[in-house]
Amino acid sequence: MATSEFLKETEPFEQIESLPCGGSTSLCYRVRKDGKDYFMKKLRPEFRDNQRYRMLFHKELEIGQNLRNKYFAKYLSLHEDKDDIYLLMDFINGQCVEEKLQVNPAYFTHAINYEKFFIQLLKGLRTLHSKNIAYLDLKPENILLTQVNNDVKIIDLGFCLDDTYGQTAGYNKDFAAPELFGNNSKNIDARSDIYSFGKLMLHINKICVIKHISLFRKKILNKCTQENPEDRFSSVDEILRYINRRKQVFVFTLFAIVISIVGFFFGFY
Repeated sequence: MATSEFLKETEPFEQIESLPCGGSTSLCYRVRKDGKDYFMKKLRPEFRDNQRYRMLFHKELEIGQNLRNKYFAKYLSLHEDKDDIYLLMDFINGQCVEEKLQVNPAYFTHAINYEKFFIQLLKGLRTLHSKNIAYLDLKPENILLTQVNNDVKIIDLGFCLDDTYGQTAGYNKDFAAPELFGNNSKNIDARSDIYSFGKLMLHINKICVIKHISLFRKKILNKCTQENPEDRFSSVDEILRYINRRKQVFVFTLFAIVISIVGFFFGFY
């Protein structure tokens, strides 16, 4: 879209730059008003007369404003008329995971960075699930890493499933759980996001050729990505408890080794 056309449709905002995270149905921009930058998401022109896609924007605003959590963008408002509709959010300065993988794939090869992303993404999903919301569209384009500290921010809540809005189509087959493409919708729940989480982490492992992944982490990702939802972790909390138990066992074992060494040392002397 040309800048002049953009400004005509979205006054009084100034377009700063077009962003690559819009997807097939929307366009995303960094815009400015009164000296402050915002994130704007607009329906592509060919979808503006489609009431289903307009409804998804209303749904996204409602879910986003009910979250108010550090792992998500802050949703501010929705603007709509017969010719246009757009969402306005606080601007997050950062890169989506897909960009990160292209520009700086070495980032994830550092164990501390990989672990931070792994845990923060799980905690973001846990926030959604605690409100009976399944995200259902987890993919590299929908996760931002902030420029400062590389913290996780989950964006684009348009395809979420909750108690108010039903299931919608449009999922990425590389990351979406198998049950999203079948007729058995009763199996669509938090476990569907757990599958996508596993697929996303495996995608990062493959692109970055990560060599430091432990057998323990591989076991987690294998369980996350089982075809049958019944064979996956039942919740994000179960994954986090599984990780914490492992850490506790490690600390206890290390402590026991230290005590044994100290005891041997004093016994020897």
